[in-house]
Amino acid sequence: MVKKFLIILIILLAGVQGLYAHGVDVTADTMVIANDDNGVLVKEIADANNINISVYKFTSDGEVAHQLEHMLNNSNKRILVTSYQDTANEFLKNHPEVSDRLIIVDDVNNDSVKDGLIKIGNVNVESQQNSNFITPLVSGLIIGLIIGIGIGVLVKSKR
Repeated sequence: MVKKFLIILIILLAGVQGLYAHGVDVTADTMVIANDDNGVLVKEIADANNINISVYKFTSDGEVAHQLEHMLNNSNKRILVTSYQDTANEFLKNHPEVSDRLIIVDDVNNDSVKDGLIKIGNVNVESQQNSNFITPLVSGLIIGLIIGIGIGVLVKSKR
């Protein structure tokens, strides 16, 4: 009986679509992607203009691409890009829905960075809150159903 249950459970689990597990985002919702060359400059410009923003220094295109992907699941995420612009432009080309929350500064100077910081601070994220409640609900129901059936079979077989 247990073998049949395990076979059925494996078949059911194989039929459930995989959930997108990307990891936890530990960065601020409003942030700057910089590198060693311009990170200090961007932070100085932000501080001089009383703009409270986190500046993160990245060292590779892969790290930047990974960080940009967090924008897809977090509608509050706003990013100003002052380095790795090619990666950001490629991401923006593939995901135009984040164009109002992803600001790319190609010519990094005092004025362009200040303008970018002001733009990223003025993005209205409340209107973008279109949370997808159905996917987690259905996933939870399917997982709960599978676990419930499994526990029910085990309890029934022990009687």
